[in-house]
Amino acid sequence: MDNYVFDEDTDSTEKVIEDGLESSEEGFMRGYSDEEETDECAECGSAVNEEKRVEKEVDGEKLTFCSESCADEFEENS
Repeated sequence: MDNYVFDEDTDSTEKVIEDGLESSEEGFMRGYSDEEETDECAECGSAVNEEKRVEKEVDGEKLTFCSESCADEFEENS
């Protein structure tokens, strides 16, 4: 696997797109999820950090969020 630094290096970003990933964030998430099971934020879709995890019950369903702000935003938009 190739390693890249994502600063201003456009060649590395092009390599990510060539590999079928829409963004470097998607590549990170795919790599992260391949290593271990992780929960996904119900609002933004980001991986949930165990230390910052927020769980709320909404309409009888237990949902997991990556932050309190995502949980609040989800409730506002529901």
